[in-house]
Amino acid sequence: MSAFIPARPGPGSFGDGPDYLPLPKDVTVFVAPDLPDDPELRRIGPAWLGRIGDALAAYRDDGPAQSIDLTGLTATERRFLDEVLGHGEVTALVLGNPAIRIEETIFTGLWRIRSEAGEGMPAIDRLEIGPIPAILTARAAAAAGSLDLPDAVTLPEFLVNAPHILAELIARSATFAATGAGHMINLDLVPMGNEELTWLAGAIGEGPVVILSAGYGACRIRSTRLTATWWVQYSNASDALILNSLEIAAIPAVACAAADDIAESALRVRAVAALYP
Repeated sequence: MSAFIPARPGPGSFGDGPDYLPLPKDVTVFVAPDLPDDPELRRIGPAWLGRIGDALAAYRDDGPAQSIDLTGLTATERRFLDEVLGHGEVTALVLGNPAIRIEETIFTGLWRIRSEAGEGMPAIDRLEIGPIPAILTARAAAAAGSLDLPDAVTLPEFLVNAPHILAELIARSATFAATGAGHMINLDLVPMGNEELTWLAGAIGEGPVVILSAGYGACRIRSTRLTATWWVQYSNASDALILNSLEIAAIPAVACAAADDIAESALRVRAVAALYP
């Protein structure tokens, strides 16, 4: 089943496939978590929150990734983290076998990364600190490459602007690979009907990474088969498309946490820890 974001989606169309995450409807606002009443959970809380707070505080833009392995957790520890960390603004799915599911916690820049064991790979459960989990950019890049322009003689007659957009994407993708210069194309400003948009979607193909963000309204992001090229769509509360764009970037900034937000998360985790007797 195709899992690509439709060019002109109608209400509910994003959730038709089995691999999709539910579309966020509201902007997430930080609310400090309620502390568990269970005495055992309260006993282990300060140590875990101290460890997470220290890791967040140690984050540096130019430093190594900070991560905490959770695969050896006891059932009590897992329950505590599930209750306290909660769910933040961004969720993501890396399609494959096994699929990898990623959720930002209520602490911006603190990510929970999980997968089941599969194909000789162990199960994954870890926390990672940073703007975006490295596995998202790595998997998107590994599945993408360069594309060739189709022979003009073979193009359907209904195509007018889509081939020019494809040519620009190919050129901008190559420029990004050489210089790191990003670019954005607002498809709402280009006269194209559904047939052309569908052709363009087929031409750049589907990558394995799907990201949903509620940070600036409901935003769907999908990697493609063209290096550093993402299809980015914003929807309103009724899931009607309000902005349709293609972005050349390592990963779209709308999905990423800022360094200031990560520093703020360190303070918030420590504030929660201070609530424990």
